[in-house]
Amino acid sequence: MKDFDKYYDFIKDDETKNSVRKIADKSLYVNKNFVSAATEFTNPYVAELSLPIIKNYDIKFELFPSFEHSERKVFILYPDYIESIDEDEFITGLRVYNRSKFKTLNHKDYLGALMSLGIDRNKTGDIYVYEDYADIVLHNDISDYIMYNLDKIGHNKIEAEKIKVDDVNFKEQEHVVLNITSSSMRIDNIVKHITGKSRETSSDMVRAGNVKVNWQIEERVAAEIKEKDMISISKYGRFKISGLPGLTKNGKYKIEIKHYV
Repeated sequence: MKDFDKYYDFIKDDETKNSVRKIADKSLYVNKNFVSAATEFTNPYVAELSLPIIKNYDIKFELFPSFEHSERKVFILYPDYIESIDEDEFITGLRVYNRSKFKTLNHKDYLGALMSLGIDRNKTGDIYVYEDYADIVLHNDISDYIMYNLDKIGHNKIEAEKIKVDDVNFKEQEHVVLNITSSSMRIDNIVKHITGKSRETSSDMVRAGNVKVNWQIEERVAAEIKEKDMISISKYGRFKISGLPGLTKNGKYKIEIKHYV
């Protein structure tokens, strides 16, 4: 069995490193005990870093949910002699209906309600918000707790029911589209336009580790941003470079950005 200590040292972000270690521990557990298990929900970067470790064991794995726009996913790990697994044994959907006719609920409302119950964020996946309900993907073992304890979100009465993962209405997370022009694709320049701060302040934010690109801390102010890159800025949110329509007449980049809300 390979020694992954040096591999962990390569990971700069402590939160990411701890997540990868947990997946490694779960993989070892499945390998030693010949049982199936699900990891915590994790982002695509952690999933990518974890793959070499999982493949180091004599186990199989599946990554769920398989929906294209799902960001937070779990590895379901199982012994190599098992042909296939049923993801509904490990993860489930929860449909939460908003019974108020006066106030709509957004992603932050639903997420905040879960956190107020003391739910570990790593036990929950993405939240897909519609006009009068939201579908939430989560670990099966916490679904009943949420159903019995969540009866209001703010002042809004709600009702919840379990649904199979296949019945979840997946979609891209709610967002607003921003259109900017920039003299370059440098990360400090993009952060400047998104936040409305000065170039100097934006550069300081990057150097301080407050900006992630594709779920990795990016401290290089001159790092070039590409189409489809996901940018997370502390206290400002998440932004995806969704399009690069071309250049303006004076040579500036036209940039379309999705701000996830």
